[in-house]
Amino acid sequence: MTYDIIKPFSGESEESFAKRKAYYIRILKNRFEFSTMNLERKLHNAVPITAQDREELDEFWDQYMSPELQTKLIDYRYYDMYNCARRQGEPIYQYIPDTFFQPFVDDYFTNPQDSMPCDDKNLYDMYFHDLKRPKTVFRYIKGLFLDEDYKELTIKEVINRCRDCGEVVLKPARFTTGGRGILFWRAETDGLDKLLDYLQNIKFVICQEIIKQHNELNRLSVNSVNSVRIMTLLFDNEVHLLSSVLRMGTNTARVDNFTNGGIAAGIKPNGQLKNVAYDVCANKYEQHPLGTAFESVIVPSYSQCVDIVKIFAKRFAMVSRQISWDFAIDEAGNPLIVEFNLSRGGIDVHQLCNGSIYGDMTKPIFDEVFANSYTLNSIIKSYQ
Repeated sequence: MTYDIIKPFSGESEESFAKRKAYYIRILKNRFEFSTMNLERKLHNAVPITAQDREELDEFWDQYMSPELQTKLIDYRYYDMYNCARRQGEPIYQYIPDTFFQPFVDDYFTNPQDSMPCDDKNLYDMYFHDLKRPKTVFRYIKGLFLDEDYKELTIKEVINRCRDCGEVVLKPARFTTGGRGILFWRAETDGLDKLLDYLQNIKFVICQEIIKQHNELNRLSVNSVNSVRIMTLLFDNEVHLLSSVLRMGTNTARVDNFTNGGIAAGIKPNGQLKNVAYDVCANKYEQHPLGTAFESVIVPSYSQCVDIVKIFAKRFAMVSRQISWDFAIDEAGNPLIVEFNLSRGGIDVHQLCNGSIYGDMTKPIFDEVFANSYTLNSIIKSYQ
């Protein structure tokens, strides 16, 4: 997708067109580029779709836009890529190309104008006051240090808190993806300068105690916190559980993010892992690189995680109808809400591990998106 996708309407003023194009440059272009990350590497595992599949795709997309616009908005290479993990009998049209999902479908359901300002880890202690969470050591907001109860701290108190913990993890609190910018700081081995330098370079920081995860998940990777990622959608006033995966670190990695060398396996309704996992390049794993068979692992308290997201998805309905939730499971088996993505939740991990995210709801969901998305309709209108 390039800038020429945004064209003026017939009779549209220059001012109106300039505003729409500015929105594209600020929002859509970024989402499109985010969704194309790692595509070339994924295509090494692509399995070309059949001529019958292509006919099915043409019939599906013809309902919504002209063939000319399809060539601009639909990157058919994604269908070849997802075809490598496609479930038997699953219609190909139910898979969504990442470059269409992020700029249009996710943009519609998550309403980034409202959701992105709320997507702040320093607000979690208020949002999730009634849930178990990783323990906050301190939070840093534009030069201001606050404790877990949002009371002010001195820099000396912050340093002492970190030292008392022995090891802490610091994360950018806003506008990050893929585990970028995370720092693990250990009092015994890391100098104070390392901690202070980090705080000088990032305006919004959350510092937390290290999570000690359940032994069942340690069987996969003891170095990383292996997290449950659940994707939900509020549709027709009902919370739909779209997909669940367990994200796992590999080797000595401290994080489990898909984009940082992690792998992911689908989770069955009973909490058992499916028998294969995938990485960001769509490589398939029959067992964890450290040797554990995926299907031998049952995620502790998975049903509790599901119960939580079904309740809390409605709590945030006013800012985002589609949410990706991350849970850790502590030593005692308690789900800890680690993070949630109100906008820009990825789908590659879900569609590789579990198939199409919307399944039989794909058409009614697309009907709503195409009927109501200002972004899509402004583009379609400019091509009529």
